Amino acid sequence: MNYSIMKKTGLLISALLLGCTVSGEDAAEVKEYGCTAVDIYNYAGVVPETDPAEDWWYDTALYAGDSRMGALALYGSHPNAEVDYVTSLNLLLIDMMHVDEREEEITLLDIFATTDKQDIYLLFGINEIRNPNFYAFADKYIEIIEQLKAQVPYANIYVMLAYHPDYISNLPEPALTEHLNDLNNTLRWVAQTEHVYVIDTGLGLEGEDGTVIDSYVWDGLHLNPTGTRALEEYLNRRYIRSGEYVKEICE
Repeated sequence: MNYSIMKKTGLLISALLLGCTVSGEDAAEVKEYGCTAVDIYNYAGVVPETDPAEDWWYDTALYAGDSRMGALALYGSHPNAEVDYVTSLNLLLIDMMHVDEREEEITLLDIFATTDKQDIYLLFGINEIRNPNFYAFADKYIEIIEQLKAQVPYANIYVMLAYHPDYISNLPEPALTEHLNDLNNTLRWVAQTEHVYVIDTGLGLEGEDGTVIDSYVWDGLHLNPTGTRALEEYLNRRYIRSGEYVKEICE
């Protein structure tokens, strides 16, 4: 085979290996292209509504957080989902505070270090709400997310925003709303920085006045069975399959 034919054949094979289309009859006209997988998900937004998850989907779901997440453990209708929570959790003390409803004394960090769950929902921040300075909180949250990414690189991680409670002790309005907005803005920033997903629980739990619906809570903050059902229905349609947002671009 002469050099011209060998060159044409080599270019054709290279193009095919790169997964790009070859056009034209003359292989010598083929150019080598590089293809890149690009994540087109809008991390500044919230997880959009999708089809309801099947019951088996909860086999690979983990819900972790403070006492607000405890409603899913107490009243939830998906026993195959893992729910772990810590009453009065302070995120800066997450490595010291033990998980509720466990016979053994373990922390959320212990659970995160061994989990293999595919969809991980995190609900933190309400116990830090009185302090509008969320810098240390954000740093710790990022540290936790990066630990989870290292443990389960394939997992989808969801940062859940705080719904607006009717009442927080020692934090009257308008300070409550101001602090809550600061918290949720911090949570959005953490999620966008880490390229993880945002769940806006307020869209599923708040009424027209912008606070949690009264019939959903038993103390102005913690969800009762009715509120838990509402949260479950909302979350049931909020999950991501990251492959749906990957686009291959060839140049």
